[in-house]
Amino acid sequence: MQGQLGLLGLVGFLGFMTAADAQTPPASTASTQFDGTYRLVSAARANKTYVTRGGRMDQCPERSAGPLTIVQGQARYTSATGRQLEGTVGPQGELTMRYLAPPSGSGYRPIEITVTGSIDGAGTIRARQSSSSCSYEFVWSR
Repeated sequence: MQGQLGLLGLVGFLGFMTAADAQTPPASTASTQFDGTYRLVSAARANKTYVTRGGRMDQCPERSAGPLTIVQGQARYTSATGRQLEGTVGPQGELTMRYLAPPSGSGYRPIEITVTGSIDGAGTIRARQSSSSCSYEFVWSR
C-alpha cells in the first residue's frame, strides 16, 4: 500500500511539473530584425517654449541625440544632455525608452524623459522624446 502511495505521489508530481512547464513562457524571443546602429538624421523641437520651475516662460533649446543602437530588442542612446536612455523594441518596431533620475536634494521633482516611436521596414526610426519641459521629434536611419 505504501509503495502504491509513493508511486501515485510521483505520478502526481510529474503531472504537476508538466503542467507548470507548459505554462512557462519560452526564453526571450526578441527579434533581431531591427538590430543595428542608427544615425541621427533630423531633430526638431516639438514645442518652442516651456514654463520654468520659477514660473517664467523660457525657450526650449535646440537638441540633438547620439546614435541609437539596438541589440536583441534592447535600444539605447545618449541624449544631448548626456543622459543614457534605454528601452525596448517590439516585434512590429514599436520603440519605448525611458530615463528616470531621482529628485534633487532641493525638493525638485525627478527628471523623467520618455521616448516613444516606431521603426519602419526601410530602417527609419521616428520618435518623440518628452520631458516635463521640452519635447523633441527625432529621426534616425540605418
